[in-house]
Amino acid sequence: MENKTGILIFSRSTLAECSVKKFNGNHSFFESQKKRLEALCAKTGLDVIWFGEKHQKGKNFGERFCHSIASVFSKGYDSLIIIGNDCPQLKFNHLQSSIKSLESGNASLGRCFDGGFYLLGIQKKHFKYSEFINLSWNSHKVSNELVKSLKPKVEIDFLSIFKDVDNQSDFLSLLDFSKQLYTDVILILKRILKFFNIHFQDPTLFVKEGVTGVYFNKAPPSV
Repeated sequence: MENKTGILIFSRSTLAECSVKKFNGNHSFFESQKKRLEALCAKTGLDVIWFGEKHQKGKNFGERFCHSIASVFSKGYDSLIIIGNDCPQLKFNHLQSSIKSLESGNASLGRCFDGGFYLLGIQKKHFKYSEFINLSWNSHKVSNELVKSLKPKVEIDFLSIFKDVDNQSDFLSLLDFSKQLYTDVILILKRILKFFNIHFQDPTLFVKEGVTGVYFNKAPPSV
């Protein structure tokens, strides 16, 4: 019998994300992310389990995240690819790479620049709730701690390091990665920042002007 692999999308709904991450363009961004993830995941042919805020249980992020993984594993899956909805650089080839890693018996990890991660591919036998729950969730330490936890058990295949979006500053800085973004994200950024008259091949200009301009000043505190 072949191992059963599923994709767990751990993410709030668009409205819930927007209520927490209050930056200009948030609704358009998260709505486009939702549609793209649905299409990318469907392309893999794997089961997709979306764990929104109504399904998550726990007092904090770590408890909700770990409960979601344990809950899906209890449904009979042997391995999971866990992703969120705030990394617009995630593409189909990254899901493919994670699937291949799991098929070869390895784990896979896509880390973020802020010390978190946007993708985790893991087998059920390597998931230890008691270890995961004690990681420094929502901190710059969590991906390194996760690596230390998994390394004695399994080889880890690392994906590219990407950017996730938590606030206005993160959203603006996506322009530094314009060549890795989908067209719809670029259009959202251009529309929100009103930079139609500036050549888009120099993203540094966008970030510099955006950070010092009116849109940055309107940004809420980081969550």
